[in-house]
Amino acid sequence: MESSEGQEVEEPKYWAAKGIKELLPSLQGRIEDYYEFLRLTGRLFLWRRSYSAYYRQSQILGKMIRSGEQGEFTKIHVNDYRNIALHLKSLTTQQRPAFDPRATNTDYKSMAQTILASGLLDYYNREKRMERFTVQTLEYGLIYDHSYMSATWDANDGKTYGKNELGIDVAEGDIVYESFAPIDVIVDTSVVDQGDDSWKITRSFRNRYDLMALYPELAERIEGLPSINDQLDDYIVIQDSFEDSDLIPVYKFYHPRTPALPDGREVHFLSSDLFLLDGPLPYRKVPVYRFEPSKQDATPFGYTIMYDILPLQEAIDGLYSIAMTNNKQFGVQSIVGPKGGNLSYTAIAEGLNYFEYDQRNGKLEPLQLTQSAPELYNLIGILEKKIETLSAVNSVARGQPEASLKSGAAIAFVQAMAVQFSKDLEGAWIRLLEDVATGTIQMLQDFAAVPRVAMIAGKANRPFMREFTGDDLQLISRIMVDIGNPLTRTVAGKVNLADALMEKGFLKTPEQYIQVMTTGRLEPVIESDQAELMLVRAENERLSESQPVQAMITDSHALHVREHKVVLAVTA
Repeated sequence: MESSEGQEVEEPKYWAAKGIKELLPSLQGRIEDYYEFLRLTGRLFLWRRSYSAYYRQSQILGKMIRSGEQGEFTKIHVNDYRNIALHLKSLTTQQRPAFDPRATNTDYKSMAQTILASGLLDYYNREKRMERFTVQTLEYGLIYDHSYMSATWDANDGKTYGKNELGIDVAEGDIVYESFAPIDVIVDTSVVDQGDDSWKITRSFRNRYDLMALYPELAERIEGLPSINDQLDDYIVIQDSFEDSDLIPVYKFYHPRTPALPDGREVHFLSSDLFLLDGPLPYRKVPVYRFEPSKQDATPFGYTIMYDILPLQEAIDGLYSIAMTNNKQFGVQSIVGPKGGNLSYTAIAEGLNYFEYDQRNGKLEPLQLTQSAPELYNLIGILEKKIETLSAVNSVARGQPEASLKSGAAIAFVQAMAVQFSKDLEGAWIRLLEDVATGTIQMLQDFAAVPRVAMIAGKANRPFMREFTGDDLQLISRIMVDIGNPLTRTVAGKVNLADALMEKGFLKTPEQYIQVMTTGRLEPVIESDQAELMLVRAENERLSESQPVQAMITDSHALHVREHKVVLAVTA
C-alpha cells in the first residue's frame, strides 16, 4: 500500500489478527477494561448483592448475626430469595429434555443417524455430565442475569487407542463441558448483542502444578504467576478470604471467523507475556454459549426476575430482624409492681418461683416488651405474597396449596401456570440446550475419528448402530429440543396423561403406563411403531434398487403392503 507521496505505508491490521506478542497485551487490556466496566456501572456490586442474598457469605451461613455498638441488634436471613430461584430452576429442568436431531433428508440412513444422534446426546447428557453443566448455567443465569457454557474438544481425554510416531500414547479425545458465571467470561461491552459473531475470553482456575507438569518448558514461569488470592477485590464475586491457593487463572480467547479474521482464532494464555496455545479456531462456531433469562435492552447484560425480588428479600430480612431483636432482647419475662410492695420470693424449682407481696400497695404484673406491632407481621406477609406474585412461584409450586384447591386437576393446572409464566426462562433454557447439543454433534462429526462403541446410543436403539465415527453423523444438521407441555411436567399432569391414554387404548401394557406416568413422554407408546416404520423405509429402499426383502411372520403385514405400494407407484 502506498501513500499519496509514493511512500509505502503499512496496511492497518485488525487487533485480533496481530502476532501473539502484540495480541497478548491487547487481550490483557481488554480483560482489565471489562472489570473496570463492571465496577463503574455497578454491575459487580449488584452481582455481589445477589450472591449474598442467594448463598450468604461463608462466615455468616447458618447463624444469626449480632450487630450494633454493643451487639444489641440481631440480624436474621430468611431466604425466600434462594427458595424462589430453586423452584424456578426445578420447574424448568425437572423433566429431562428430549433431543430431536434433524437430518438433511428422510431416507433410512438419515433416520438411523437421527436415532444414533439422539442416543448419543442422551448419553452425553447423563454420563458425560452435560446435564449438570446446563443446569448450573441456568442457576448462574438466575443469580447473575446471564451466564455461559462451553463445550470444547480435549484431544487428551477419552481412552488411549495407540501410540504416535514418537511413541506417545494417543487418546481418542472427547468433549469437555464447563459453566461460567458472567464475571468469568470477558466480552466486548460495546456490543449489545453478544451473539455467535462476538469474541469471548473465558477464565478458569487450574492448579499451577498440573500446568507445570503439562508444560515443563514453562514450569519456572508458571510457578511465578499470581494466584487467585491476589484477585479477591476486583476479579471475583465472592469476597471471602482464601487460604494460600495453588489455583491460577487460565484464559482462553475465541474469535469467530469474520472477513477481518477468516480463519478465526483460539489462544490459551496465562498472562500478558505467557501463552500455551495459538492457532485458528478449530470449531465451526465459538464454543461458548450464552444463557440469559431475558434481555436487558441497550446493555450487554441480561435480566433476571430475581433482581425484582432482591429488594423485597432485603426488606423481609430487616422486618424479621426487628421482631427477632425485640424478642431476643426482652424475651425473658420481667415483673413490675408498686414501690414499697414488700416483695419476696422463694425458688420452688428451676424457673418456677413463688412470690409474696403486700397487696395493699398494688398488684404485680408482667412487663410486656416483646409485643411487636401487628403491622410488622402483616407487612412481612404482604412482601412474601408479592414475591410469589412477581415470580409466579405460587403456593402449589412451593408445596403449600391453598385450601380452596380440592382436585388433583386443579392443582396440576395451577402448577402448570407457574411453569407457563416463566416462558422466557424456559425459552432461553431450550436455546441453550439446542446450542450445546448441536455443538456436541458437530464436534463428534469433526473430531471423532476413532470408532466408538454403539451402546452409548441406548438399549432401545442398539440394533440400528453398533459402532460409530464422526462420518456416521454427517447427515445431522441441527438439534431441536422438546421439554414437553407444562402440564406434563407436574406429577398430577403425568397421571392425567397416562390415564387418558389408557382409557383411549393407546397404552397396551402396564410398563407403558408406568413409563408415561413417571416421565410424561410418549416414547414408550410410539417406540414399537417407529421401529416398524424404519423397517418399512429400509425395505422400500431395497425394493427400489431391485433387491429382495425378507418378510417376517411378526411384521405388521397390512402396514407393509400399504407402504410398499409407494415403490410400485413410483417405478411404474
